[in-house]
Amino acid sequence: MNVFKWLTNWGGTTGDHSGWQNNSPMVPIVEGTNAYSTDMALQIPTVWACIDLLSHTIASLPCDVFIVDGKGNKNADTKCNLNYILSESPNADMTPYEFFSAMVVNYCLHGNAYALISRWTGDKKGQVKGIYPLSSEQMQIYRDPSNGQLIYRYLDKNDHYQDYKSSDILHWKCMGNGITGLKKLDFMKISLAESNFAQRTAVSVFNKKGKMSGILTTPKILTDKQKGEIADQFQKMRNDDKIPVLPADMSFQQLSLNPAEQQLLDTRKFSVEEICRWFGVPSALVNSSGGAPGSNIEQVTANFYKSTILPMIISLEQAIMKRVPCVEERYNHAVKFRLSFLNRANDEARSRIAATAVQNGWKTRNEVRIEEGLPPVKDGDTLTAQSNLFPLEQLGQADASQVSQTPITENPTKQ
Repeated sequence: MNVFKWLTNWGGTTGDHSGWQNNSPMVPIVEGTNAYSTDMALQIPTVWACIDLLSHTIASLPCDVFIVDGKGNKNADTKCNLNYILSESPNADMTPYEFFSAMVVNYCLHGNAYALISRWTGDKKGQVKGIYPLSSEQMQIYRDPSNGQLIYRYLDKNDHYQDYKSSDILHWKCMGNGITGLKKLDFMKISLAESNFAQRTAVSVFNKKGKMSGILTTPKILTDKQKGEIADQFQKMRNDDKIPVLPADMSFQQLSLNPAEQQLLDTRKFSVEEICRWFGVPSALVNSSGGAPGSNIEQVTANFYKSTILPMIISLEQAIMKRVPCVEERYNHAVKFRLSFLNRANDEARSRIAATAVQNGWKTRNEVRIEEGLPPVKDGDTLTAQSNLFPLEQLGQADASQVSQTPITENPTKQ
């Protein structure tokens, strides 16, 4: 990028250019606002709660691998190496839950999540051997102006730079220019600063035990020695939690505002809402007192799954398929996170969905039983559907024994 483009903020962070890629705002809207590191941001309770919720929600979803035939039909491929990596052991040190949790933390805070892909040689040449999460704060992306290829430069634990090709890196990115995701921590630093200042003010008020600063006034002219003696005596009474008693000709004038006048509580509540907006998390789900009432929490949760979790899952699935499988697997395999697990703790919703699936013929009883951790039963592998739908005038004439679950065949008979 030449000097003219840099000075004029050519294209901004979403601009298309060669060389080192930038994902932080070049022109702040409030001067003097310092950037926040990961450690600083996570000390703000709302940031921690949002990241904790997002990472635990996504990491708890099983990741299934399917083999796709020529007709587009999908069947679970539990024996392939890719399935073992994504659902059993991404690497020697992590479970799938721990791996995806680390990826979500980097994605949400820095707009990018990276993982190094290790591949087999020999008979399994090209197949994934392991995936290792990398710190987004230690990664830089360079776009070669001569051929447009991407180079991922990583500062490893030994303080050495390592260059990787795009085929060696799983790159999950949020919105941006398509090459790199925008770093959320840098874009939300004003909101973080506002929350931090409110938190500091609250701590300061509590440290002072709610005592306000002010000045003592008297109509008399005092010497410097008298001023010092009066100030020391007054301060000592305040520190000892005693009620200061002033002479009749002396008065105390408050200078600082009390917490109510500063609207400190309202400011802190607003900061919670503001930070939640950055992460797409309803404030009710991070135990905010200003969130939705209990009667609406189910709808709030459903909207959160639909508007925040689902888009993140889709982009993660596509990022995995883009880089992790070998060339042959990319054409006949698919990766899908099992979103139905979001209802695992909701017995009522899970039972309702299972009943609908069995009664309408898109799941067998044994499939539902296996999902519930129950053993299969005899004749439970047949798809069935409800039949014998009668006109209203014939409902009273129908024998209860006629109502049945009809097996689904290749050429079903019309009722």
